[in-house]
Parts: sequence; C-alpha cells; structure tokens
Amino acid sequence: MTGPAAGRPQRVDLHNHTHHSYDARLTPSDYRRAHEAGLIDVVAITDHNTITGALELREQVSFRVIVGQEIDTADGELIGLFLTEPVPAGLPALETAERIRAQGGLVYLQHPFYRLVRGRLGAAAREELRGRGLIDIVEAVNGGPLTAAATARALAWARACGLPHTASSDAHEPLGVGTCVQLVPPGPVDAATLPGLLRAGRMIDARPPAALAFGVKAAGRVATAIRVTAGREPLRRRRP
Repeated sequence: MTGPAAGRPQRVDLHNHTHHSYDARLTPSDYRRAHEAGLIDVVAITDHNTITGALELREQVSFRVIVGQEIDTADGELIGLFLTEPVPAGLPALETAERIRAQGGLVYLQHPFYRLVRGRLGAAAREELRGRGLIDIVEAVNGGPLTAAATARALAWARACGLPHTASSDAHEPLGVGTCVQLVPPGPVDAATLPGLLRAGRMIDARPPAALAFGVKAAGRVATAIRVTAGREPLRRRRP
C-alpha cells in the first residue's frame, strides 16, 4: 500500500460508493484513475448496507481504503468506518453506533441536515447519539448539489458540539470522486488518528455546478433504465 509523498498533505474522502450500492455505478478503475489524478489519497467506501465493495477495492488498489458502510438504521442512515464485518440494517441508531464502536470503528454522521437525501438520521436519534458521546465525525460538507444551507447548519452544529468535521464527496458517479475532501497532515490514517487529523485539516469543496451534477445523475438513471428494459441489467433495489 502506498501513500502520498513524505511530508505532503493527504486528501481524505470518507463517504463514497461503488456499484455494490443500488444507486451507484463506480468501479475500482474509477477510483484508481481518481488516485492517479491526485484527487484522493485515502478513500472510505461506504456502500448501502454492505462492505463488499470496500473489501474488493482494498484488494485491488495500492492506496489506503477504509472499509465503511452506510447503514439503514431504524432511525435513519448512519455510517460506520474502519469496520471488520457488516453491521445489520434495521437496528436502532443507538445499537448501530454501539456495534460500530465494538468493532473498533468510528461513527460518522453524514449529511445531517441535507433535505435532498432520503433517510437522513432523525433529530431525536442524532441528539441521543451526541449526548452519549457516540458520534466521532460529522460530515459538514456533502458532495451533493444545493447543499449550502445544510452545510452551514452541519458546520455550526459540529462546532457547537466540539466534534471533528469533514468534507466528503458522497460519490455515486465518476465525476463526483474527490470533489469534496479533507486535506490533512501526513501520517498514518486509522481509527485512532483520524479524528485528530481532521481537526488539523481543512475542507476542500470543488463540486461541479449543481446543473451539471443533476444532469449527470439524470443521464445515469436514464441509461440504467434503458439497460434494465432491454434485459441487459437486472433491476437493482435498495437491500436491507
């Protein structure tokens, strides 16, 4: 496994998907090209309710891959980072967070105020996790379009709670990989060091214009629908 040149800051991207998510088409080659282009040094793969894509990518590339999972809890979505096994979907958010921690992982609260995503964690569950000290990282900037208001709220909330925060791409298409990252100091990236690295880093937001992002997503969905209708691809649904 290789990393950035000695002494160079690292571009860390903690929320991304592969074709193992029902709504994404990214492959290891897409992430390899993004790394070669200098867009990412460390990437977390957080597919919906599975760690298969993260494990596959980790075996196929030379750069640091964090095994994560975007988990459908009974109270909304929550991400676990540095997992060794998948966390079952459908559990209460509190139990989900405890299971993440039991693996030595970190609890990552993604897009807490972003209204254009389905299933974001409910306010009551969010505040319960915060009160119990079970949130390790807050996603202050999400790579989706039209997030200015959500970003301002997430950043203010994270700062008020004294929690490390970051920018992450939440990439579902190749265009999105590495567009929102945290530039952190050099050094090992693991569950013990990551929160401190994020605190010492700075957010980089280089998202494409909202119209382009919506257009790419719409084109991808149309292309998928055509392939499904023609029988060249099975219909993929969100799985528990």
